[in-house]
Amino acid sequence: MTQIAWFDEIDEKDLAFYAGGKGASLCRMSRYGMPVPEGFVVCSQMFTQFMEQCGLWKEVYRLLDCIDFSDNTSLDTVADEIRKKIEEAEMPMDMQREIADYYRKLGENAAVAVRSSGTAEDLDDASFAGQQETYLYVIGEKDVVRYIQLCWASLYNGRAIFYRNAKGFDERSISIAVVVQRMVNSEKAGVLFCANPIDKDQNTVVIEAAWGLGEGVVQGIVTPDNFWIDKKTYEVTNEFISEKEIMVVRMSEAGGVMEIEVSEDLREAPVLSAEEQKKLVDMALKVEAYYKKPQDIEWAIENGQCYLLQSRPITTL
Repeated sequence: MTQIAWFDEIDEKDLAFYAGGKGASLCRMSRYGMPVPEGFVVCSQMFTQFMEQCGLWKEVYRLLDCIDFSDNTSLDTVADEIRKKIEEAEMPMDMQREIADYYRKLGENAAVAVRSSGTAEDLDDASFAGQQETYLYVIGEKDVVRYIQLCWASLYNGRAIFYRNAKGFDERSISIAVVVQRMVNSEKAGVLFCANPIDKDQNTVVIEAAWGLGEGVVQGIVTPDNFWIDKKTYEVTNEFISEKEIMVVRMSEAGGVMEIEVSEDLREAPVLSAEEQKKLVDMALKVEAYYKKPQDIEWAIENGQCYLLQSRPITTL
């Protein structure tokens, strides 16, 4: 099994372990013909080899065994120490070169999203959403390598360690992959649910939308517009247009993101047109039909094109 692979190169039987939850979903959706931005997966095998070559496993497991899960200070102290060891280790040059080779194929100085994809995340009965790191508008080979290593380290942040312990995961059986994906410079973005997570109505699609990048919605930085739409008739049964004061956008040509104020003419304007709402409902129905269960989807719109950035099961139904 290769250490790095494009979305269409990993066998279905290997997806869950080598690509992690997020990576596996993107690979499947890409093959299924969904509008997934181009990208590749730095497979969990590379993380395992990195940890072995840098001699980190023994110390990581020793530190994990020292955690007193009834004491937040103990948890945070150990998590910080583990992450620091991983972040400061020297990634072998052959790994750096292989990552750089794949990155260059996305285009010279392409802007990419670097997203953690844990092998234990996005399961039907457990959601690790937001517990490992995502970095947006990463540009250049050196930064891509650096942020992949930071994603690896984020496997051991305190919240993720605590959640795995609470869910009974064996730390020696978990791993992490990283998705490197062409960045969508969205004018509008958000999340949608293939069933209503509030009243559990499976005949309704719920769309949350905001200006700019979807991180504003995912991270709770903005209060998004909210639409409840009937799956069969496409009728909007409930609508809330928020006052959107902040949006997340690209920081500069060098990369990174920042928060800016929304212009006065857009603050109270609906983010989505009726046509865009229909496109997103169509996307929801197609993804749900593939997985045969309601999904929690991250989406973005750039130049009128809808993109699927992530799909995971809704765990609250």
